[in-house]
Amino acid sequence: MPEIEYLIFDDALQRPECRPIFDRGVHGVLDGSLTAKKLSRAPGFVVDGQPILGTALLEYAIGLVPASEFEFERARSIAERMRVLLGWHEISYTLRLWVEKRLCKPYFKNVGSEWNQDWQLVSEGDASHLPDPFYQFACYVAIGELKYGPSYASVSAERIFDWVAKLGSDLPAKLRKHGTGDLPSDLASFRGKDAALGVTAKANDALATIRIAVKTENEASYAAVLDYLIRLLETTDFPRSYAIEFRGPSKQYLPIKGLPKKGVHQLFACAAEYPALSPLIERYARSATSEYEWYINLDDVNCAMPGTFAVFALGITEGSHSTAETAALVRHYLHEVDGEHQSLQQHFVEAYLDRFGFDERGVSYLLACAGNIQHMRHRKTHPEMIANAQSLAALIALRPGRDSVSAAVSAEQTSVSGIAALGANMLGQPVEDYAWRHALFAIWGASAERRDSSGQLGAKVIAAAPIELQPLYRAVFE
Repeated sequence: MPEIEYLIFDDALQRPECRPIFDRGVHGVLDGSLTAKKLSRAPGFVVDGQPILGTALLEYAIGLVPASEFEFERARSIAERMRVLLGWHEISYTLRLWVEKRLCKPYFKNVGSEWNQDWQLVSEGDASHLPDPFYQFACYVAIGELKYGPSYASVSAERIFDWVAKLGSDLPAKLRKHGTGDLPSDLASFRGKDAALGVTAKANDALATIRIAVKTENEASYAAVLDYLIRLLETTDFPRSYAIEFRGPSKQYLPIKGLPKKGVHQLFACAAEYPALSPLIERYARSATSEYEWYINLDDVNCAMPGTFAVFALGITEGSHSTAETAALVRHYLHEVDGEHQSLQQHFVEAYLDRFGFDERGVSYLLACAGNIQHMRHRKTHPEMIANAQSLAALIALRPGRDSVSAAVSAEQTSVSGIAALGANMLGQPVEDYAWRHALFAIWGASAERRDSSGQLGAKVIAAAPIELQPLYRAVFE
């Protein structure tokens, strides 16, 4: 193993001559004179020609300061600069370790299990000497997990809030009630005007919640709501996994069976009733869509990536007459969604096919979904629905590997993703073929996977087809 060429935190602890280099590094981070460098194993900095691991410099800056000298603003400034230079994913572990060392280990014991933790104060732990800046910085770390961490980082955020509250600080309660105070006042609390009078919205960036109410059902009201959501997501660092809680006069939902009847669903179903709002709905969807992020107030079985109901609303209401931009958005969503954990997209595709049939849009949605979902179920209605020349031709046109033009179209429209790649690798198949076979199963079930004695795939399906359509069926299964 090659020797590490950069300084680590242990060098600051064990080699006094290294500390001035660490000190200059901290000052360089704070005054903006240092830029991140790619070291052999991780990002860091170069101070006077000496490389230093980035997280080592952060640990040095916040980990050796005595409690009586700890300053929240300085610690937050260092962490924020590190976040910008290195990224939250690089520094979050170091920050969580600081919280565990300073606030957890001396005072708490886990009386639960490793997977169902229950932290309780130990009788011998006296936290009366802990300074408020410790609590402030711990809550900063928790909020950073919500804002910049993956969706599951909310677990560590809630754990930190719990520790701080049990140690006697009222800061978590204040944050839960008022947020961090970092949001602009017109986004923290919003009221509609004129035709949108009666629209109210409140955002709490500490809880990652957005509460919206509409009193008057009209286009202006939903335009105001959409504009508010877009500004919140595009102009602030509001958490990317969040809850939308909505109340409105019309209990309306999308014509898609299997979707949870929650407020966020109702919101976009109502907004989609006004065609003029489609550009705003699309803009919200593009701002919200982010793989591995979630609407946090939906049950696991109904988990959904932010933007889900906006995309579904556009896709199902515009249908086969959707614009190229809308169709591209739907396919992008079907590719981007975490298909390992989410399956609501299957309900959308099935509802689209039920309403509009296997047209060009529907086939492209089916193929995109089949390439990014764990289990695409077969429906008995599909074979009859696709048994026409137009639908079969639309399917054949998107078959991977036909010619250079069709292959390019297929790649753009089907957007095969990681789920298909994983399955294909396990079976030793090309990724495009795996997704294609998955789609054929969704249409014809197990019959699509069977071969006859001559090796013809889908032979039973071909034989049962009308004679005039059999050439098209053969082209599907060739």
